Amino acid sequence: MPTRETPTPRQAAAHVAVAVRVDDPKREVIARRSLAESKIAEAIDRALATSPPLTTAQKKRLVALLLGSAK
Repeated sequence: MPTRETPTPRQAAAHVAVAVRVDDPKREVIARRSLAESKIAEAIDRALATSPPLTTAQKKRLVALLLGSAK
């Protein structure tokens, strides 16, 4: 599994809990965004670890989904 630059989902959830506990809305938004990213990254890592290599077209479709430009 690749080295993480972001927290694990468990760590990110703890950051959300702390932000809620100290009643810091700005910090909570940032923590929830980080939690979403870590969950998505973990799901992608799991899927790629068990799948055959993707074609260039498949990779482009997935990138488009991540960029929000897929139709």
